[in-house]
Amino acid sequence: METVFVAMSGGFDSSFAAYILKKNGYNVVGVTFRLLPDSIANRQHPKACCSVDTIIRAQGAASHLSIPHYVLDLREDFEHYVIERFIDEYKSGRTPNPCILCNKFIKFSSFARKAFSMGADRIATGHYANIEEENDVYYLKKGIDKAKDQSYFLYAIKEDILKRTLFPLGKYKKNDLKEEARNILWNIYSIKESQDICFVPGNDYKRFLSPYIALKKGPVYHVDGTFLGHHNGLHLYTIGQRKGINIPYREALYVVNTIPDENTLIVGSKEDLKQKTLTASEVNFFSCVSDKVSGKVRYRQKEEPCVYKVVNDTLHVEFLHPISSVTPGQSVVLYHGDIVIGGGIIQKRIDI
Repeated sequence: METVFVAMSGGFDSSFAAYILKKNGYNVVGVTFRLLPDSIANRQHPKACCSVDTIIRAQGAASHLSIPHYVLDLREDFEHYVIERFIDEYKSGRTPNPCILCNKFIKFSSFARKAFSMGADRIATGHYANIEEENDVYYLKKGIDKAKDQSYFLYAIKEDILKRTLFPLGKYKKNDLKEEARNILWNIYSIKESQDICFVPGNDYKRFLSPYIALKKGPVYHVDGTFLGHHNGLHLYTIGQRKGINIPYREALYVVNTIPDENTLIVGSKEDLKQKTLTASEVNFFSCVSDKVSGKVRYRQKEEPCVYKVVNDTLHVEFLHPISSVTPGQSVVLYHGDIVIGGGIIQKRIDI
């Protein structure tokens, strides 16, 4: 019997992943992480995936399932790889994706290594994605439930970890799982959904970043070069943003670009957001496919056809048609049908 350490956030998905694994005959051990510095963990943030309430909720789910439950202290790694990097990225004028950072450095690195050293044969999470093996090659694939598919957030998993990972929910639709939970008389309403960025209470970026980045006014220009006014701090804006520009204009304005070295904000129309070409670093690939490749630069974005190449560890992507909101710091993820080819952190957006 294989032993699986399941990362349990106290939410429905990870709790039900543990239930499925136990039902399928695995020796299941629940693990919840301590990630947040005390100064953040003690704040009221009930929807976060690693708040103070998380441990209590996860312990309750583990007790219901009659499985062991442990708490793993990963605060030092989380602060270094996720929180500090999050702050540094904003200081550099980029917009990071902390969930991707957490998956890369915490769930599928720090947690995985410690779980294996503690006797786990595999690890598992409640992500909606699939892993398939063919001729000893492992592929990351989309989850069956396209509305819940989370493969975008998982492209950075290294192959040696991927082959020892299970995603029990990937072959299900969430509504079907909830129906099954009702059928077994599991009170799903007592298990809260975990969401929001765990270390930014209320998703209030301005308040969270204020101790680290001083507000510094700078110029705002239209893409045609017209001076329009001033912004209150470059880190308060991200590409594609519409709200918060607060400059009267004849049409809706969107953040089109930021120039950190000049503390300058560039705005324009929705059409001005579109780009065709980008470069990315920190590249991770599962397979090399050259035909019928598509990609996207945001989780909820529709994938668009593209071509790519990797030169000196830099990923170059060109979309066949312009796409919106290419943002340095976010990730570009490439697909071949339902298979994740790979991806990287966007470094530069290149004008059409």
